[in-house]
Amino acid sequence: MSALTEARDTREIAAGGVHYTREFTVASGSTVYAGGITAVNSGGKAIPATSSGVITVVGRAENTASGGETVRTRSGMYLYSPVSSGAFTMNDLNKTCYVKDDQTLTLTGGTAAVVAGVVRDVLPDGVVAEIGNGPR
Repeated sequence: MSALTEARDTREIAAGGVHYTREFTVASGSTVYAGGITAVNSGGKAIPATSSGVITVVGRAENTASGGETVRTRSGMYLYSPVSSGAFTMNDLNKTCYVKDDQTLTLTGGTAAVVAGVVRDVLPDGVVAEIGNGPR
């Protein structure tokens, strides 16, 4: 997959997980799309999650917002795409997963090994990851 260019309908998996909603100002020159994995940079500004840079994943974007606007994020368990078909198996449950881009997960970290969260389930149509609550 590649980074989002429009809002995405990201399914939430209701499993009694911890949910926390926060608001962040989007970094200048960035657009965060609804449904995308959202991170904050070292200045505390929201950006689309990526596999490089010193960033921290904070959750799924609840709205689309551009530089200077406010994006609401929500932690929880969400269904995202694996880096490739079959990349995740049930043996990966409770393992740390990493960001490839703002809608794709992998089991190995990229340039900066940006942690997305924890694998909670592997379904035919994607990987359920708990994001925004996990390890930093």
